[in-house]
Amino acid sequence: MSESETHRAYRGVAPADRRAERRKRLANAVIEVVAAEGWSAATVRKVAATAGIGPRFFYESFTDMNDLVTTTYDELGAELLAGAVAAIASAPDDLHEKARAAVGAIVGAVERNPQQGRFLISDAPPLAERKSAFIRAAADELAKQSDAVGTRLDARQAELCAVVVMAGAVELVRGWLDGTLDIRPGELTEIVASTLSTLTAHMPGIGR
Repeated sequence: MSESETHRAYRGVAPADRRAERRKRLANAVIEVVAAEGWSAATVRKVAATAGIGPRFFYESFTDMNDLVTTTYDELGAELLAGAVAAIASAPDDLHEKARAAVGAIVGAVERNPQQGRFLISDAPPLAERKSAFIRAAADELAKQSDAVGTRLDARQAELCAVVVMAGAVELVRGWLDGTLDIRPGELTEIVASTLSTLTAHMPGIGR
């Protein structure tokens, strides 16, 4: 591609903006495919077709399907965590209220976009390591927040707490989205928040 083609706008849209828009469409498409059909259906051709772009454009943003799915997971996870942290900041200075605010923000996001929830809890093999990284990030935030409300957790205690709560939350969300559990979003939020706040309160006496 010549330099003039690289920098030339098409219908008033700059090349960099077109690439960003295609990248976003691919991210949305892989969420849709994995959520609806599972990881085995997520091929470059399938995802590109779902995004409504040619397969050759896939490689301008991603090296392969693993790159796309892990990048999309990381970005979604960071977005959910940021929303939870913002909710915590505006909640009353009480352990359970902050836990409810954080969990409610995440449950609300999944309720608004169930496909994203199904994608995040999918069993796609490339996501195993990313899920562990997300739990560590959640544990780091939990350690900060627990200290702020007077229940100090060290890094190990926070990670143990995060693993327990996340494992239960994932199965509750899976059952909620699949319709295999008779549970409403508000109930799910309260169950997970109660588990989180109770375990956080007791962890200093357990994990020494």
